[in-house]
Order: sequence, then C-alpha cells, then structure tokens
Amino acid sequence: MKSFVAQSRAEMLRLVRSPFFLLFSVLMPVAFYSIFAVLNGTSVEVGGTTWGTYSLMSMTAFSLIGTAAGQFGIRLSYERKDGLIRLMKLTPLSTGAWASAKIAAHLLVHLIIIAVMFGYSAIAFRTEMSAWLWVASGLWLLVGSIPFLALGILLGMIRNTDAATAIANLVYMGLSVLGGLWMPLSTFPDWMQKVGSMLPSHAYASVSWSIVAGGEVDWLDVPVLLGYGAMFLMIALMLHRRRENA
Repeated sequence: MKSFVAQSRAEMLRLVRSPFFLLFSVLMPVAFYSIFAVLNGTSVEVGGTTWGTYSLMSMTAFSLIGTAAGQFGIRLSYERKDGLIRLMKLTPLSTGAWASAKIAAHLLVHLIIIAVMFGYSAIAFRTEMSAWLWVASGLWLLVGSIPFLALGILLGMIRNTDAATAIANLVYMGLSVLGGLWMPLSTFPDWMQKVGSMLPSHAYASVSWSIVAGGEVDWLDVPVLLGYGAMFLMIALMLHRRRENA
C-alpha cells in the first residue's frame, strides 16, 4: 500500500508540475469559460438553466476530457518510448499497482480541476446552485471522466510520440466541439447534431447539464459512456497483447 500511495503521489506531482497541464487543463478552459460567459451572458437561459451554469459544466468536461484522453495518453506514449514502462517491470511494484496508481493520480487531479473551475465560476461570475447540485454535478464529472482515461490508454498505445500528440489533440478537440461542449448542439446543422449526439463527450456532458437544470437525467447516456470506455479499453488490451506476442 505504501508503494501504491508513493507512486500515486509521484504521478500526481509529475502531472501538475507540467506546464502543459497548467495551460491546457486549467488556463485554457478557464479562459474559454470566461469568454463564453461574457459574450453570451451568464443569465441567459439555455437547456433549462443559465448559460453560466451550463457552460461551467461544458468547460469542466472539456478540461477533464483533455487531461484524461490527451495528457494521459500522450504521457503514456512518451513513457513507452523512453523505456519507463519496461523499467517499471523491474521494480517491486506490480504492473497492476503501477497502472492503478496512475489512474488514481489522474482522478485526484480531476477533482482538483473540478474544484478550481467551480470555485472560479462562483467567485468570478457569482454562479449560484444548491449544495446538492454542486456536489452531484461534481461527482458525476469526476466519475464520468473514467471512460476517457480508457481512451487515454488507447491513445498511449501509439508508438510514434509525435503522432500520439497530434492524434490525441485532434481527438480531444473533435470530441469537445462536435459533442456540443463549446456550443449547444442545437446551433449545429442537422447532420452535425446527429453525429454529436452519438459521441461519448455529449453523453458525458449531457448528464451534468440535466443535473444542474434540475430535470430528469437521460440514464441511457450512462451505458453509452460506459460502452465507449469498455470499447477503448478492449482495443488497447488487444493491441498490447499483440505487441507482447510479436
């Protein structure tokens, strides 16, 4: 247990000390949230709630997807290239404990991001919600980010680190924009709405939108998101086994 805790702490420190984390996971979502809030007005009604609250859920999801799918995947690709993964197999720490420590560290970082985004919204834009809605939406955003860690594992299987970085950023931005995280899907053409509604990013954010709107959650979004996560993980495991047997 001590080695697991130590490894988790090391992984978390490595991530938060990265300038890319500060830029892409904190500063950029905060900047986009501020711009959208100012341009659209925080009190404008959308999706059964205000734009300030709706966009807060969107930009927090945007940040967590980028951290999970982008930074997690890119880091894994570099660790594979640098031989760190092979080196870890020579240590007393098991592969399962090492992988679990990385996931635990990222979830702790996700919790920090949620706290930062929610705190900034409450202070800068005076966003008001009941304690229950703050907690429920935050917990969902945390738990719902797990399938995107599976996507990060899949992206980390890319051997070429330059390609992994480019593909991860493309996937991350594509999921965010097409999934309706930047602007509601209703503002898109019909064909884009159909595509966006099927993406895991939309299912992820949709639950949080429903929670803060006080409406009925479409629980079909949950198995959709879990299904994507399972698919990402299975493909990653298949690729890993194929390389191990090659």
